[in-house]
Amino acid sequence: MPSVAHAQDQKIELRIWDQFTEETSSKAADAIYKSFTDQHPNITIKREAIQTDQMRQTVNTALSSGTGPDIIFYDAGPGYAGVLANAGLLAPLDQMAAQYGWKDKIAAQSLEATSLGGKLYGLPLQVDLIGMYYNKSVLDQEGWSAPQTVDELKTLCGQAKEKGYDPPIAFSDNPGWQGFHQFSMAANDMIGPDAMRALLYKNQGSWNTPEIVTAIKTYFVDLKDAGCYTDDVNALMYDDGNSLFFSGQSILNTTGSWLINDIQTNMEGQDVEFAPFPSISGAKGQYWISGVGSAFYISAKSQHQTEAGQLLDYFFSPDVVKRWTEEAHFFVPVQIDTASLNISPLYKSILDTLQTGIGANPQAQFGYNVDVLAPPQFNDAMQNGFQAIISGQKTPEQLAAELQTAWEQGMSSATPTS
Repeated sequence: MPSVAHAQDQKIELRIWDQFTEETSSKAADAIYKSFTDQHPNITIKREAIQTDQMRQTVNTALSSGTGPDIIFYDAGPGYAGVLANAGLLAPLDQMAAQYGWKDKIAAQSLEATSLGGKLYGLPLQVDLIGMYYNKSVLDQEGWSAPQTVDELKTLCGQAKEKGYDPPIAFSDNPGWQGFHQFSMAANDMIGPDAMRALLYKNQGSWNTPEIVTAIKTYFVDLKDAGCYTDDVNALMYDDGNSLFFSGQSILNTTGSWLINDIQTNMEGQDVEFAPFPSISGAKGQYWISGVGSAFYISAKSQHQTEAGQLLDYFFSPDVVKRWTEEAHFFVPVQIDTASLNISPLYKSILDTLQTGIGANPQAQFGYNVDVLAPPQFNDAMQNGFQAIISGQKTPEQLAAELQTAWEQGMSSATPTS
């Protein structure tokens, strides 16, 4: 139960587990946590920075025991925070959201991703934008233009290989989660964000359709046949694939906004731009893909839920959002004056794009990052299936049918909180 109001001199310790293990984000978190406790001298914060894999292995037990943290910064999605919410381990935040006005501050699509059964459970601090980076310096040098259609992309791949940029796209699919993002781009374009939302949130529609078959075929067959990525893509690790782009060997990279720090570190002096995936013939449209990476959640067994709520509200105050953005390089799903930020042009371009989807009357409609909203069975089918298609062991038609079966299995095993 939430704690009652405390006297200012009553000492409270808030325990937080977060995943800010990288130096830049860890330093920013320490500074932000300290600024809160400076303003609330009766509250101390005991922080533990935990690697993602380790947190996934231990957080359920820690929260169940009642001796775990008051707040966790954890992966959104049915297979992660959704499991904890279904088990009654996370506190619903709807009353706090009304008290602090969170639903007026934070993008509706992001809050929807941290809700379950009509209840809000998390505040999303990190959102991603998924698209295609391209090395504009190289394209300008060679007299090429950024491809606007898949046909233009295939033509560019041929031209690039002739000039020694091999592979043209720095796509890797080992261990296999990378393919989730390519599929999300193509599938949202083929059926449109409204139909994708109906599939993911309402279980309306099917994955076994000609449009989904085309989405699978476009990236994992057609681009492979055009020589856009390396033949041994199933053996190529994500970091190694990115290195091909950093070094200039590859001129394109289909991935997400989380790579921006590495791009800025490794490609100093290069002009890199970010664009939505090229348009597919017969598609509903061309859409940026966005999704929640991780969010803050409060333990249902915390004795200090009131103070935890104060801290979460502090995290989303304007001055602190500016610090998350400038110091931790996070993309926070709230409105912010990007002109006032000390950030790079590439970073600003991504942030400006994300801003178009925030507010009461958003200018842009984003597609949905599928894997963070899908059950584990579906993600397993994607991971294994895309690799099987690349290796020639499966057809797009076969995989589309398997995805639908995996989806039905995942939905039948889910027990949403009422």
